[in-house]
Amino acid sequence: MSYFLKVTESGEGNDQLQKSYDMLQAMFQTVPKVFVAQSIRPDLLAPIVQYVNRLMIETHALPRRTKELIAAHVSKLNACAY
Repeated sequence: MSYFLKVTESGEGNDQLQKSYDMLQAMFQTVPKVFVAQSIRPDLLAPIVQYVNRLMIETHALPRRTKELIAAHVSKLNACAY
């Protein structure tokens, strides 16, 4: 895929970036391109990935399925194409 930014794809990054990619792969069975675009700053990507994991993946008050349905509904309300 062509980008305006110089991004690092999975398998090409340093240890910190690859750890984030591995975590994303485990969460979503892929590395979403919105996270690949942030590969230019692995030091900032790591806390974002941890935040997404704690917010959306880990089960606390709501199960993951419910959280994803809420996110999809809000995206629809906002006419989000992503």
